[in-house]
Amino acid sequence: MSFSRFLLTVFIILGRDFCDANQPSVPEAPTLTSSVKGSSVELLCQAPQGSGGVEFKLFRVHKMIDTKTYSSKQRDALFVLKGDDTRNEDLYCCQYDSSMFSSYFSLEIKSKVSASPPSPPELMVRPSNDYIGTGQTLTFTCQTSPAPLNTPPDAFFLLRISRGTPSSMLNPPKLVSRSQNPSFSVKAMGREDSGEYACLYQLTLPKTGRVNSTSSRPVPITVVDLPVPTLSLSNDVLECVGSASYPQASFSLFRVGNMSPVASRQFSLTKHSAPFPITNHNDHDTLYQCQYTVPMGNSHLHSKMSNTVNLPCNKGHCASPPAENTGRTDLALIIGSVSAGVLFLMVVALLSFAIHRGVNTLAEKRRKREQEQFWQKLSSRDHVVDLPLQCVDYEFQV
Repeated sequence: MSFSRFLLTVFIILGRDFCDANQPSVPEAPTLTSSVKGSSVELLCQAPQGSGGVEFKLFRVHKMIDTKTYSSKQRDALFVLKGDDTRNEDLYCCQYDSSMFSSYFSLEIKSKVSASPPSPPELMVRPSNDYIGTGQTLTFTCQTSPAPLNTPPDAFFLLRISRGTPSSMLNPPKLVSRSQNPSFSVKAMGREDSGEYACLYQLTLPKTGRVNSTSSRPVPITVVDLPVPTLSLSNDVLECVGSASYPQASFSLFRVGNMSPVASRQFSLTKHSAPFPITNHNDHDTLYQCQYTVPMGNSHLHSKMSNTVNLPCNKGHCASPPAENTGRTDLALIIGSVSAGVLFLMVVALLSFAIHRGVNTLAEKRRKREQEQFWQKLSSRDHVVDLPLQCVDYEFQV
């Protein structure tokens, strides 16, 4: 193999398509060196000191596979090889402008340096249905290989590839979520969440640094947005109409507030509606809704509830429905009772305050009245006597 490569190299170098030894004005040949960067290989085409060019070309054997063009003269150009371009058996050389070709370079030794990526994980989803309805939550688990990893993963990534385009270059994966936990919860909001879901993990290795594993096997998920049914009343018949795009559906009629269906109907492939005859008109102000269920894969998808229809009474004679004993305490009744009790206590407190204040006022008046009576009695005991005074004349005789 080495001898055949040597002959091929000599043949190509001496070929007239690549160089002409009779032209002394041809610039000197560049050098081609390589370095491994993860899963890719970088090739540096470098002109001799004092030389340069505006166009650098990279060849695999005698076929040009890449070119670099600059606005001014450059001494070197960097080429990056990925994927199928890094085959071991190929020979590479480079050229700048109309220079001689570099020596051929083999990637056989360099390609062995790159380590293989970690093993792909397995993506598990619950519920395990290919079809889900809008508003439903999916739980994805990115499970690593059963063999224990020497280095635990740093992060997990959940990806989605939309359907409709086979080429991943035209339709690249979209990052849905990144987490240190291998579990992801995703709520399907609409048809745009449909696609193929895959996961991968990232870890840090001592020699190569941070690397990503290959992605898991994709899991197809289709989000179905069922149209909302319509419910109408005509001639004592409630009719629930679904979507013509989803035949063979089963229809259910519900009383508003009750999750148990009153009646259910299932029809043939051509039917997308169901009639529900009304047999009892004694219900008082009863509201009805309907819903249809469609089989999808290994599951059944439920539509949203339809509009409400009020069932009128027959000839105005309506019997009030008996109170249902749900076994649960009525919260409104409790709040009303507490409010009434608080109001009653406030009224009692106000009355007590008013009575207490009135009693104090009467007691104060009574005390003042008793004091007045006491001072009146005390004043009546002080008797004042008027004694008349008569003047007596005494005559003194000498």
